[in-house]
Amino acid sequence: MATVAVALPRTRRRPRTQPTGGRAGFTDIYFVKRIDNSRLHREVDREKRRECFCLLGLGVLVFLFGLHVSWQSFQCVRDGYQIEAVKAQRADLEEWNHQLRLEQASLADPQRIDNLARRELGLASPAPQQVIRVGDAADDTGEVGSPELARNLPALGEIPREP
Repeated sequence: MATVAVALPRTRRRPRTQPTGGRAGFTDIYFVKRIDNSRLHREVDREKRRECFCLLGLGVLVFLFGLHVSWQSFQCVRDGYQIEAVKAQRADLEEWNHQLRLEQASLADPQRIDNLARRELGLASPAPQQVIRVGDAADDTGEVGSPELARNLPALGEIPREP
């Protein structure tokens, strides 16, 4: 077997003082030059100014539109919460009304009132001679429930006039 010796190319080493990457080896030198530009007047490009203001106005309109849409969305959410709060309040009030009606019915029970009157106040049922019926009694014509026109009753001590 035969081997051939191949020489690799030698890499050249650069000295440390030589710049890398193609940069010039110059040091940076800055000169101060006094320039007075106060007399110069810049020309205004009206076309560019109009374009800038148009873009600014369009940006403001887009921003306001986005603000309006978000405001409506937040308002809708807030109104939904208010509606739910009012519904809950209404349900509470309906339940309270139901409880008050039950309490009123229990307090207006005639048997309960009769028991309270007999036990706590010491009242008794009236005797039959103590009862005076109004409206059902027969008037002086003898008819029960007949219509009657209004009439003036004589005062005590006066003599009634005959028509």
